[in-house]
Amino acid sequence: MIKISDFLSIGEDQGISLSDLSAATNTPERAVKAEILRARISGELILSSDRGYYLPADQDEIRAFVNKRRACIRTANKALRPFLKALKGSDQM
Repeated sequence: MIKISDFLSIGEDQGISLSDLSAATNTPERAVKAEILRARISGELILSSDRGYYLPADQDEIRAFVNKRRACIRTANKALRPFLKALKGSDQM
């Protein structure tokens, strides 16, 4: 199993793209994403932005990542509301 954090640098300005991570690890992009998720769940602080994946340089980078992810979660929840409403009225619940 690859350890993604071994291929990452510290700081957003040092981010590496998914395609470059895939090439560096000789691993398909889908498997790299799965490994990043596994690493995050196990406690590794792997951040991402438009600049790629990276390790945090400071608390501000962690805070920005958390805020961005929370905003994504809020948006995803809003998008689910009509579906949940449709299920609530259905007999197939």
